[in-house]
Amino acid sequence: MLNLSLKSLLIVILCASLRAQFRDDSISLPPVDPLTLDTIHIMKGGDSPLNIDFTLTNNKLYGLSKSIVTSVHGFGKDMTQKKSLAVKVPGAISLIGDYTVSGKVLILPIQGKGKSNITFVDSEFRVDFTGAPEERDGNIYMKLENFHWYANPKSIIFDLQNLFNGDKALGDNMNKFLNENWKEIYTEIEDSLDEQFGVVFGKIVHEDLAKYPYAQYFNE
Repeated sequence: MLNLSLKSLLIVILCASLRAQFRDDSISLPPVDPLTLDTIHIMKGGDSPLNIDFTLTNNKLYGLSKSIVTSVHGFGKDMTQKKSLAVKVPGAISLIGDYTVSGKVLILPIQGKGKSNITFVDSEFRVDFTGAPEERDGNIYMKLENFHWYANPKSIIFDLQNLFNGDKALGDNMNKFLNENWKEIYTEIEDSLDEQFGVVFGKIVHEDLAKYPYAQYFNE
């Protein structure tokens, strides 16, 4: 019989995944610092203040090992009940890799291709999800549903290298402009980032919560 409540196990899953030194081989947790992300493609136009085609590739997110779980709600015997978990990450976490961009940001044209570092400062994250029963081998397991990931950074620092074909003056001015207007920019791209992060973390949580029949997460 499993010796953890569902609430405790989820905290273990998140913290052990984020902090490799706390990994428990019995539940096969993959380390996620750095967290490898698939391609992130952001296309904006129409009424958006951003009119850009922005793609991030070969990116890794560094710094999640500093994560602290701040609240957990809804983890009871009813697997269909909404469950929420909040995390804060003091300091910086950095999304580093390659980028291509073209279009217009607010009032300025932008174009470039090269290395990028997007740093999120003093961020708070929340995951919400529900479960649905799934029968396997005569037992009932929880299938993860409606998984959502939300991020709320206090600020963002953009460093896009090789903007405007390597023109340093134009590139420095554009990075300065991006950083001065980070909040307006993030409002436009946060849905795309949240979706990508949600896919990765949702897979981690689902694979580990689906290892045991749901009833075994509760001690009688």
